[in-house]
Amino acid sequence: MGAADVALRRVASRDALPPAAQGEDSAAAGGKAEVHTDAKAEVNTLREPIGLAVRGPASRCQAPARGPSQNLGAEDLEVQRSGSATRAAPDGPRKGLLGFAGVLASSKVLSALLLCIPLGFLSNFQGWPMWAVFACNFFAVLPMAWLIGKSTEDLAAHTGEAAGGLLNATFGNVVEMLLCVQGIRRGEMAIVRYTLVGSILSNMLLVLGTALLWGGYKNPPPKTMKYSRTGAGAQGNLMLISVLGVALPTVYSMLSEGTGAVLDISRGCSVMLFSLYVQYLFFQLKTHKHVFEGPEGEHGEVECPDMDAYTAVAVLAACTALTSCCADYLIGSIEGTIASCSVSREFVGVVVLPIIGNAAEHFTAILVAGQNRMDLSLGVAVGSSCQVALMVTPFTVFVGWAVGSPMSLDFGPFQVAVLLMAVLLVTSVLKDGESTWLDGSMLCTAYCAIALMCFFGFSP
Repeated sequence: MGAADVALRRVASRDALPPAAQGEDSAAAGGKAEVHTDAKAEVNTLREPIGLAVRGPASRCQAPARGPSQNLGAEDLEVQRSGSATRAAPDGPRKGLLGFAGVLASSKVLSALLLCIPLGFLSNFQGWPMWAVFACNFFAVLPMAWLIGKSTEDLAAHTGEAAGGLLNATFGNVVEMLLCVQGIRRGEMAIVRYTLVGSILSNMLLVLGTALLWGGYKNPPPKTMKYSRTGAGAQGNLMLISVLGVALPTVYSMLSEGTGAVLDISRGCSVMLFSLYVQYLFFQLKTHKHVFEGPEGEHGEVECPDMDAYTAVAVLAACTALTSCCADYLIGSIEGTIASCSVSREFVGVVVLPIIGNAAEHFTAILVAGQNRMDLSLGVAVGSSCQVALMVTPFTVFVGWAVGSPMSLDFGPFQVAVLLMAVLLVTSVLKDGESTWLDGSMLCTAYCAIALMCFFGFSP
């Protein structure tokens, strides 16, 4: 143990003493007071370049600000040395516009893209070229998807554990749901199916593969990332069940001539898939929560909210309404964009559109993988695929059922085959509870091969 570590531990143990004991200790220490002061100055110097507050337990987000003598506890020092510091609000969430301004300041690039929102409306009403309408609304939805995710997290931090988990599960894929609703309303059933397939594939192959690559590069030797085999196995089995739910209507459609029974089978399978999703939530949030937390309880540490509950609700409502409008303009401009840019419908649906809803998740999964928190990274990547397959896909069938549109689970033989092979590949990679960067490279290669096929199109 070096001299710096000894000084840090002395600071922590002294802060834990009551005031009277601290006074006696100071009298006894005599000439050691100077060393104590220098150690604290060294700790403060270490903190300043980082510019980030240390992540503590979830309950600390609501706690009042600590005094000068309480700034560094033993747990804080351990987290400081382990490098798992993240941005937090030690004084609690800021109210109103101050909290919202703090969120915008945290990501200047995405905040700058908010200027595309008025351009998206203007391009639609002024009759701009379809590719310009598509581009403006595409970049307008990106920052709103980020704000929806951030406001959902902040709102969940103000609620109970169960309510917060349900909020994240419900609004975590609201952008994909809005895109699918607008696609069904405009009769673009093929685009809706391509978007659902693309969201699942991008999360399972691209996001997870990139996370494993970055984790293998960033983490120290032996460059092996470990995670819960039980949690990864449960998510892989759920994905296999979801592929079965999609494959059955598709195979039935290939073997039969009528479409009425396919629609009924799709609706029945959707009910069963959604009920399985409810069971998955109960399994993850209640009965087997420890399985998804990892050995260090990495899910128990949450980032302090930047916005208060009322501001988070207002931002969530406003961004959801604006995203619905921009998604409508985006879907309406796809046909003109395909014609003018000479790209295939499959490429737009499978590769381009899923980027909108998954961009923030991509960044989160890759970032935490670099910190060797693979259970959290898997929860973001593979967990999002489970949400799309078990919640968003049945949701689209229910919406089509409600509005009288023939939205079924007949995704086509190629899409079902790709989904099945992707799920089998991911399940094989995650089966032993540890992975390396080579596993990530294989997943990214598989996604690139699928994207190449989609670029040239596969519809007859």
